[in-house]
Amino acid sequence: NIVEVHIPGDNVSSRQETPQYWGLLFILVGPPGVGKNAIMNTVMGRLADLHQVATATTRSMRPNEEQGREHLFLNREAFQQMIDRDELVEWQTVHEHLYGTPRASVESAIMHEADVIADIEVLGATYLHSMYPHNVIRVFIQPPSVEELINRMSKRGETQEAIELRMRRVDMEMAYAPQCDYLITNVDLEASSEILYSIVLAERSKRAVLQLRAKKNNLEPFAV
Repeated sequence: NIVEVHIPGDNVSSRQETPQYWGLLFILVGPPGVGKNAIMNTVMGRLADLHQVATATTRSMRPNEEQGREHLFLNREAFQQMIDRDELVEWQTVHEHLYGTPRASVESAIMHEADVIADIEVLGATYLHSMYPHNVIRVFIQPPSVEELINRMSKRGETQEAIELRMRRVDMEMAYAPQCDYLITNVDLEASSEILYSIVLAERSKRAVLQLRAKKNNLEPFAV
């Protein structure tokens, strides 16, 4: 299989029924090369209080990346140790590399009302939403066309073999769009970043209203 998803032992249905704290996790979903990280970085540059969750991975670091910023770059032994210690909310195998979401980073942000953002694979995004349905906002980023997607992957230095491998997932990834809360077609970085910026502000405004309602009804959020 190209993709495997592994979920730690947890009762998802009971977690769904539990009200959460107020921190928001914005998850950008979409095929590789669509521009998720460029959009994310542009918006974080405008919002000093929006921080990226560094997901764990066993793939190699790219020239424009830094350890602990986009990802925690680990060897397979270190990644397995995180699995064994139940330090990942979810983890999966994609194109022979391991990817996972650190539990502490996500739950600390949620409990302290700190808004975070991450680029997560579709299966991981699905599970995170099932775990934290009150906190996760899924934003699907799609390319103007598949041809443009291939062109962008080529421009960022992907080999033909790597592009062909990634293209095997594109249909599955594109089919995920209707499950998300928002859809952005990335034709232009500036316009797409403006849309994501507006989404973050709108969701924060919505949270403020919900907090007022909870206060009025003397409700308190429960722990994650």
